[in-house]
Amino acid sequence: MWKHIQFKNMFLNSVLGLRFQPIFYSFSKRNIRPTIKLAKDKFQLTIDVRQFNKDEIRVKARPEYVIIEGKQERKTKTGFVMRQFVRKFKLPQGCDPQTMQSKLSADGLLTVTAPRKSCLTSNLPCETLIPISEPKEDKGDSTISVQNTDPEICLPIVPEVKGSMV
Repeated sequence: MWKHIQFKNMFLNSVLGLRFQPIFYSFSKRNIRPTIKLAKDKFQLTIDVRQFNKDEIRVKARPEYVIIEGKQERKTKTGFVMRQFVRKFKLPQGCDPQTMQSKLSADGLLTVTAPRKSCLTSNLPCETLIPISEPKEDKGDSTISVQNTDPEICLPIVPEVKGSMV
Protein backbone atom coordinates (compact mmCIF):
# COMPACT_ATOMS: atom_id res chain seq x y z
CA MET A 1 0.00 0.00 0.00
CA TRP A 2 2.74 2.50 1.01
CA LYS A 3 4.79 1.65 -2.09
CA HIS A 4 1.77 2.50 -4.23
CA ILE A 5 1.33 5.86 -2.46
CA GLN A 6 5.05 6.62 -2.69
CA PHE A 7 5.04 5.82 -6.43
CA LYS A 8 1.98 8.02 -6.94
CA ASN A 9 3.67 10.90 -5.06
CA MET A 10 6.87 10.51 -7.11
CA PHE A 11 4.86 10.50 -10.36
CA LEU A 12 2.78 13.57 -9.44
CA ASN A 13 5.86 15.39 -8.18
CA SER A 14 7.93 14.74 -11.29
CA VAL A 15 5.18 15.30 -13.88
CA LEU A 16 2.96 17.95 -12.35
CA GLY A 17 5.28 19.46 -9.78
CA LEU A 18 2.83 18.58 -7.01
CA ARG A 19 3.96 17.23 -3.71
CA PHE A 20 1.69 15.52 -1.21
CA GLN A 21 2.42 14.99 2.45
CA PRO A 22 0.64 12.90 5.05
CA ILE A 23 -2.17 14.62 6.93
CA PHE A 24 -0.29 14.66 10.25
CA TYR A 25 3.03 15.76 8.71
CA SER A 26 3.07 19.18 10.37
CA PHE A 27 2.32 17.71 13.79
CA SER A 28 5.01 15.06 13.57
CA LYS A 29 7.75 17.42 12.35
CA ARG A 30 6.95 20.26 14.73
CA ASN A 31 7.74 19.91 18.40
CA ILE A 32 4.95 21.67 20.27
CA ARG A 33 6.35 20.91 23.72
CA PRO A 34 8.96 23.20 25.23
CA THR A 35 12.51 21.90 25.33
CA ILE A 36 14.55 22.44 28.48
CA LYS A 37 18.31 21.89 28.49
CA LEU A 38 20.08 22.02 31.81
CA ALA A 39 23.87 22.07 32.03
CA LYS A 40 26.28 22.87 34.83
CA ASP A 41 26.85 26.40 33.60
CA LYS A 42 23.71 27.16 31.53
CA PHE A 43 19.91 26.84 31.55
CA GLN A 44 18.12 26.94 28.18
CA LEU A 45 14.40 26.87 27.44
CA THR A 46 13.03 26.69 23.88
CA ILE A 47 9.33 27.08 23.11
CA ASP A 48 7.42 27.31 19.83
CA VAL A 49 5.66 30.68 19.48
CA ARG A 50 5.48 30.88 15.68
CA GLN A 51 1.85 32.05 15.78
CA PHE A 52 2.86 35.26 17.58
CA ASN A 53 4.90 38.29 16.56
CA LYS A 54 7.80 39.63 18.61
CA ASP A 55 5.77 42.53 20.03
CA GLU A 56 2.97 40.13 21.12
CA ILE A 57 5.27 38.11 23.41
CA ARG A 58 6.52 39.06 26.88
CA VAL A 59 9.14 37.25 28.93
CA LYS A 60 9.18 37.98 32.66
CA ALA A 61 11.84 36.77 35.07
CA ARG A 62 11.22 36.29 38.75
CA PRO A 63 13.64 34.94 41.35
CA GLU A 64 12.36 31.36 41.00
CA TYR A 65 10.34 31.41 37.77
CA VAL A 66 10.37 32.57 34.17
CA ILE A 67 6.95 33.45 32.74
CA ILE A 68 6.28 33.60 28.99
CA GLU A 69 3.09 35.31 27.86
CA GLY A 70 1.66 35.74 24.40
CA LYS A 71 -1.38 37.81 23.52
CA GLN A 72 -2.70 38.40 20.02
CA GLU A 73 -5.77 40.29 18.81
CA ARG A 74 -7.00 40.23 15.24
CA LYS A 75 -9.82 42.26 13.78
CA THR A 76 -12.36 40.33 11.73
CA LYS A 77 -15.45 41.38 9.82
CA THR A 78 -17.70 40.74 12.80
CA GLY A 79 -15.42 41.75 15.68
CA PHE A 80 -12.15 40.69 17.27
CA VAL A 81 -10.46 37.34 17.76
CA MET A 82 -8.06 37.00 20.69
CA ARG A 83 -5.48 34.28 21.27
CA GLN A 84 -3.51 34.16 24.51
CA PHE A 85 -1.18 31.83 26.42
CA VAL A 86 0.79 31.93 29.67
CA ARG A 87 3.56 29.44 30.47
CA LYS A 88 5.42 29.38 33.77
CA PHE A 89 8.69 27.48 34.25
CA LYS A 90 10.63 26.95 37.48
CA LEU A 91 14.25 28.02 37.31
CA PRO A 92 16.94 25.69 38.63
CA GLN A 93 19.22 26.70 41.47
CA GLY A 94 21.95 29.13 40.56
CA CYS A 95 20.05 31.03 37.83
CA ASP A 96 20.02 34.78 38.22
CA PRO A 97 16.95 36.43 36.61
CA GLN A 98 18.97 39.63 36.00
CA THR A 99 21.31 37.84 33.55
CA MET A 100 18.57 36.08 31.59
CA GLN A 101 18.37 36.60 27.79
CA SER A 102 15.68 35.74 25.25
CA LYS A 103 15.92 35.42 21.48
CA LEU A 104 13.24 34.82 18.83
CA SER A 105 14.43 32.93 15.74
CA ALA A 106 13.09 33.43 12.22
CA ASP A 107 11.14 30.16 12.35
CA GLY A 108 9.28 31.20 15.54
CA LEU A 109 11.24 29.49 18.29
CA LEU A 110 11.74 31.53 21.45
CA THR A 111 14.93 30.62 23.33
CA VAL A 112 15.44 31.81 26.90
CA THR A 113 18.93 31.31 28.33
CA ALA A 114 20.39 32.02 31.73
CA PRO A 115 23.89 31.32 32.98
CA ARG A 116 24.01 29.21 36.10
CA LYS A 117 26.30 30.25 38.89
CA SER A 118 28.13 27.46 40.58
CA CYS A 119 28.29 27.41 44.32
CA LEU A 120 31.91 28.56 44.14
CA THR A 121 31.03 31.86 42.45
CA SER A 122 27.80 32.59 44.29
CA ASN A 123 27.51 33.77 47.86
CA LEU A 124 25.67 30.62 48.87
CA PRO A 125 27.69 27.77 50.34
CA CYS A 126 27.89 24.56 48.32
CA GLU A 127 27.68 22.39 51.34
CA THR A 128 27.00 23.11 54.95
CA LEU A 129 28.32 20.80 57.62
CA ILE A 130 25.72 20.35 60.34
CA PRO A 131 27.18 19.18 63.66
CA ILE A 132 25.64 16.21 65.43
CA SER A 133 25.08 16.80 69.10
CA GLU A 134 25.22 14.11 71.75
CA PRO A 135 23.00 14.16 74.82
CA LYS A 136 24.88 15.18 77.92
CA GLU A 137 25.05 12.61 80.70
CA ASP A 138 23.64 13.55 84.08
CA LYS A 139 25.95 12.44 86.85
CA GLY A 140 23.29 13.09 89.45
CA ASP A 141 19.97 11.33 89.88
CA SER A 142 19.41 8.48 87.40
CA THR A 143 15.74 7.78 88.13
CA ILE A 144 13.30 7.58 85.26
CA SER A 145 9.68 8.50 85.68
CA VAL A 146 7.23 6.37 83.73
CA GLN A 147 3.69 7.55 83.04
CA ASN A 148 2.19 4.14 82.29
CA THR A 149 2.77 1.45 84.95
CA ASP A 150 1.66 -1.55 82.87
CA PRO A 151 4.90 -3.54 82.25
CA GLU A 152 3.67 -5.08 78.97
CA ILE A 153 3.04 -1.71 77.33
CA CYS A 154 5.97 0.34 78.51
CA LEU A 155 9.31 -0.82 79.85
CA PRO A 156 11.65 1.79 81.29
CA ILE A 157 15.11 2.04 79.75
CA VAL A 158 17.80 2.40 82.36
CA PRO A 159 20.75 4.52 81.19
CA GLU A 160 24.07 2.75 81.12
CA VAL A 161 26.65 4.17 83.47
CA LYS A 162 30.23 3.93 82.24
CA GLY A 163 32.73 2.09 84.39
CA SER A 164 30.31 0.09 86.49
CA MET A 165 29.25 -3.49 85.93
CA VAL A 166 26.06 -4.69 87.48
